[in-house]
Amino acid sequence: MKLDIDRQEHGRTQLDLSGTLPLDMGEGRPESAKLEGVLVVDNLESRFLLHGTLKATGDALCGRCLETFSFEWKVPVDIMVLLRQERNQDPFEGQGKTHVLHQSRGEVDLGPTLTECLVLAYPISTVCREDCQGLCASCGIDRNKQSCNCKDEDFDPRWAALDDLKF
Repeated sequence: MKLDIDRQEHGRTQLDLSGTLPLDMGEGRPESAKLEGVLVVDNLESRFLLHGTLKATGDALCGRCLETFSFEWKVPVDIMVLLRQERNQDPFEGQGKTHVLHQSRGEVDLGPTLTECLVLAYPISTVCREDCQGLCASCGIDRNKQSCNCKDEDFDPRWAALDDLKF
């Protein structure tokens, strides 16, 4: 996923993106994600602004039932490519929510920056479906597939003193 700044037309254009990027987010999260969508590219005299929302898809574990499912999430992207004049500037620096890349000519590799956008947009927990009943806390069966006779007991004696408080 690259942007050729030498061949980019002046003004506003679109950049179609499609591909798979590797992710390293840990167990239960996608190892890679398929990314697709369109970014708006504004070619100004000394910089390129890329912005839009892309769609990502990857395999994840449900936080309730621990089943693997295909998860889709939206990825907001806001990148600025500055035409670099000086050699001693950092090749990448971030300012707020906008990712800033420095390059003087040629193709800009958007892969690492898009990977960072993917990771930042990924939710803390995922659920395979809203009505997922999850696993039984007592016996461990998947309540979506079977039912059990365990009692739902939310009592923890360590918190019993709080029941006596009056508000």
